Amino acid sequence: MMRSASVFVKCLAGLAAAVSLMVVYPVEAVPYFEVGDAGTTADTANYVFWDTDTIFGAIHVNDGADVYGFEWAGGFFMANTHGSNFDTMLSLFDESGGLLLFNDDFGSKFSQLSSELDPGNYFLGVTYYSNNWEGDMTSYWTHGSEGSYQIQKTVSMPIPQDLPQEGDPANVPEPASFALVAIGLAGILLQRRRKYLPKVPTA
Repeated sequence: MMRSASVFVKCLAGLAAAVSLMVVYPVEAVPYFEVGDAGTTADTANYVFWDTDTIFGAIHVNDGADVYGFEWAGGFFMANTHGSNFDTMLSLFDESGGLLLFNDDFGSKFSQLSSELDPGNYFLGVTYYSNNWEGDMTSYWTHGSEGSYQIQKTVSMPIPQDLPQEGDPANVPEPASFALVAIGLAGILLQRRRKYLPKVPTA
């Protein structure tokens, strides 16, 4: 009986851990729709969440390019503009705005970038041919043409945060953590109960 209770407690602990991971790291990626004008600099860029797999936006006559910031936990990165209705140019910039990757045509009017990236913050810039040949974020022309674009990108888990420091009041346990602690205490109480149960005499 007590062995069954112990197995049950272990199953509950595993289930709680799985649920907490699903809450923190959702399984399904989500699309992102440009908010207002994404801008052409790091300061005016739209920022997308780590689980964004598709960005939908548009450029206009007075809006020659759009820039999107994102966090990357490290590993293989790829982005393309398949589904856009104009001749795109796609660039990847580091956190300071320096050009890392650039592509004009990937077998057609669409663009594609791929590379191994270190953990950090990056920017994707999308524009039309032949804007920004200089390769700098500040070189984007402010004028353009009408067109809508899609940017498909790979998804990266979030960058792990620093470990909590002792005495830091900001590090308050989440509900999932409380659930795991409660399950652990239940297991301890069951073990203590098993220890002090009277032994049944055998025939």
